[in-house]
Amino acid sequence: MVSRKKAKGKARKAKKEEDKDAHDDSSAAAAQQREQEGALEAQIQMQRLLIDSLPSPCQHGFIPIPKGHICDRFLRLYLEALNSGSGNKDRNRIEAVMQAMDAVEDEYPEVIYDSSKMNQILSYFLSVGTDHILNGRDGAARTTVAVIIMFEEFIAFSVQKTQAVLHLQKLMEMLIADDHTLVSFFRKRITCSCLDKKHKEVKSIKKMGYCNNDKCPLPGRKVERSKMLYCTRCSVAYYCSRDCQKAAWSEHREFCKEKAERNAKFEQEMRIRDQNSM
Repeated sequence: MVSRKKAKGKARKAKKEEDKDAHDDSSAAAAQQREQEGALEAQIQMQRLLIDSLPSPCQHGFIPIPKGHICDRFLRLYLEALNSGSGNKDRNRIEAVMQAMDAVEDEYPEVIYDSSKMNQILSYFLSVGTDHILNGRDGAARTTVAVIIMFEEFIAFSVQKTQAVLHLQKLMEMLIADDHTLVSFFRKRITCSCLDKKHKEVKSIKKMGYCNNDKCPLPGRKVERSKMLYCTRCSVAYYCSRDCQKAAWSEHREFCKEKAERNAKFEQEMRIRDQNSM
């Protein structure tokens, strides 16, 4: 028969183990919650943005758009579409950016094909992204860069017709961009000096690129940009080495052929246009 003293000892030990298990479960739940909150940082920040009230004292060159204006409606629809498709994976965010573009192109072609209106739209996102950086919201800033690049690429390809293809790898690179690349992107485009101090802090960081080989052995497929190689045929895909370029060729071949044909056709059309304008 177990003595009362031993029984109490076993009870205390069981209680300690129960408390420890409860603590571990609580810690795991808290960690999971923090991870989820971090993954949704960019989406939450974008949802909080109000087009007629940016939080920074300086609006970084953006002139507020009156509520109800067509550009205001365009932005609200775009943000709604972007937030509904955003996720914590880079490819999910790229798909969300492209889907949001499709939504506004269908609904507001009179904005997206108007250079002056699109300049207003771009200045809004430049102001928002700058404010994200100044407030330490780098994840949201990277998503904002992807939005800006998508607009710039669309304008160059579909509106101004100054390039043959959309260079969508730029979106992926900016979603994982180092702080130097991120800050420099906005600093070159805004009209104020709000990012000068931040740029001095990060300019010693090496600018990194993104290898186009899905099986690249480098961590995060990142490589110093100055050392990258690019496909001379399509001028779209970049690689960390010849080995990665060769390894990716079987998957890149058809894409490369299509892009190269488009580039050749575009260059021919440009020559004909230049001749006709003379």
